[in-house]
Amino acid sequence: MIFEESFQKKKTAIAYYRHSAEDKQENSIKIQQGHIEDFAYKHKIEIIHQELDEGKSGLLAKRPGFERMFKDWIENPTAPYFNYILVYDVSRWGRFQNPDQSGYYEYLCTKHGKEVIYVSRGFTEPTNQLISSLETSIQRYMAAEYSRQLSEKVFHGCVKISQQGFSSGGSAPYGMTRQLLDVNKNPVRILKKGEYKQIANERVIFTPLNDSSTDTVKIIFQLYVHEKRSIVQIVERINRTDFCIANGEKWSRSKVIKILRNEVYAGTRIYNKTWGRLKQKSYRNPKSLWVIKPNAFDFIINSKDFEAAQERLYWNISRNWRKGINSIRKIKNITKNDITNWLLNKGLDEILCNKIFNELPIIYGVKNNTNDYGNLCFLIKEKHRRFKNVLAIGIDDDFNLRQDYFLFDAEEFKNSNYINLQDNTSAFFDKKIDQENIEEVIRNFIQQYISLDRYVKTKYAFILKLL
Repeated sequence: MIFEESFQKKKTAIAYYRHSAEDKQENSIKIQQGHIEDFAYKHKIEIIHQELDEGKSGLLAKRPGFERMFKDWIENPTAPYFNYILVYDVSRWGRFQNPDQSGYYEYLCTKHGKEVIYVSRGFTEPTNQLISSLETSIQRYMAAEYSRQLSEKVFHGCVKISQQGFSSGGSAPYGMTRQLLDVNKNPVRILKKGEYKQIANERVIFTPLNDSSTDTVKIIFQLYVHEKRSIVQIVERINRTDFCIANGEKWSRSKVIKILRNEVYAGTRIYNKTWGRLKQKSYRNPKSLWVIKPNAFDFIINSKDFEAAQERLYWNISRNWRKGINSIRKIKNITKNDITNWLLNKGLDEILCNKIFNELPIIYGVKNNTNDYGNLCFLIKEKHRRFKNVLAIGIDDDFNLRQDYFLFDAEEFKNSNYINLQDNTSAFFDKKIDQENIEEVIRNFIQQYISLDRYVKTKYAFILKLL
């Protein structure tokens, strides 16, 4: 009994250290350890165990030392007895975004008969409990705010780097690698996996690996875009040949689709697709917040083939196909009613109005938003090539039938029966026309239609006077 009481009175503690590499603060593990050992010696406390998290965030996620301390020591009834948890200061305990979370972990310690001591402040005097609690609350808030501000600064730095087309972190996708650039943006060397730049003003870009994995990416696009193979056929073919496997595993449908959707292969750098800072639950950002830099580095797949792949992927989804057909049917009926009513008001009969409308070079495209940008694909009919221009009506795919109008030269379809138009690009705005100009465009189409055929010109010449 005497020995037990003597043991209970002996002051013992475990120490916790945390060093965050991103903070670059002076309180390294070694310095924290020195402060805590001095404090323990001064107050005759024996440190029986130490836990540390080096290069870790102040948030709870991925702090194995902190979690192990609770599991193996604080909440473990079979652990050796101790009185205190010694920590250098509140920020080393953790920069929790919710200050109450920091208090909660302290409460768990108190619940199990342990007291958290911040050695930079020392023991709390019994008469100063209120002031000490207030000071701790303020320091918790300051620690959380520091973490938030640091995250903001890092984010804005990444945005600036991405706007210039450089990598702001992360590994290169399959078939690509990371190229280190010097301060003058000249290539230095290829970075190995797990290797990072050492100088702040050096930069990193993606570049084709130019090995069998790069060839596999090219083959996937060749089979899908030019040979019109299905995803299943592509998977079967590359799995039964010597094509480079994906990350040590057999190719699957999802892996092939991931390759086909990745903008990096077209040389485009994209940042901020998702929000997931401070270890909080991530979510997808609206496209207006994405940082997109086309032609940021050497591509594996040219932009035309990449856009064609996105178009085919979109329409291969049956619900998109049905939605697109229904949207085009609706907008075509609306357009037909508008034009025929306009012609009826000019004095033409309904049969002639319908005949003229069916000949007009008007084409339709439904915007798909599966990629980093909205993409419109317009298909031209052979009979439309005889006109000088083609009116293209782009429809949003969200059922609200919002329309954009574009005027193309028929010559632009010379080498292909379709044109892909990327949303919010210079080509998009160059070809776009205002709705108030549509009447003049239709009048011009009718004039061209009548002048194209001698029989039509003789029979319907009166229409020109009505217009």
